[in-house]
Amino acid sequence: MTTEHRPKTGVRAAGVSAAIVLAFALTGCETNAPVAAPTSTLPAPAEPTPTVPAYETELDLSAEEKQAVEGALLAFDGFFLSINRAYSGDFEATNDFPKYASGDALKSINTEASNIESGQATFEGSIHPQEVSVVDILAESGGSPSELKVHFCVDTTQWSMIPKGASSPPKPDGSVTMEHKISIHDNTWKVERQELWERRC
Repeated sequence: MTTEHRPKTGVRAAGVSAAIVLAFALTGCETNAPVAAPTSTLPAPAEPTPTVPAYETELDLSAEEKQAVEGALLAFDGFFLSINRAYSGDFEATNDFPKYASGDALKSINTEASNIESGQATFEGSIHPQEVSVVDILAESGGSPSELKVHFCVDTTQWSMIPKGASSPPKPDGSVTMEHKISIHDNTWKVERQELWERRC
């Protein structure tokens, strides 16, 4: 049963990212003694972690629903972080797929990553969702939110999946609107289904 809402002006929630910049200044006196080459002690860059992306909604969200939206959008962001890594050749990232996806969506990205790893396809670019909008929230009767529908825009000219033997990549559609169904599975939000909603944004 879909929760009833009163329309209101758009609501935005921005994820927080932080960058640490370390600056080193080396000074010393002139000398003829040999100088050892500097050795980096900086740790390897950490893998990006999911954050709640900026979003809009016309739904009048309760506090519980806002919390559900943030949980679902963390899975949404993790979904794209993991597939961009895996499709770009970091195939260990496929281990993260079940954290953020289930059902048809999980099957689809596992198949695509397997095709890339085996050489049956190549992937170029990266996928970055924009204009994220929460359009529906559903809950069992009297229960907590258990499903969200999210619309977002992607620019298909920024990436391509090229099958082996193809003379050129498929012609992109440009900017299109996609829909993700994000549901609770084992008390965790996961992208369950993804489909084209409209061939424009």
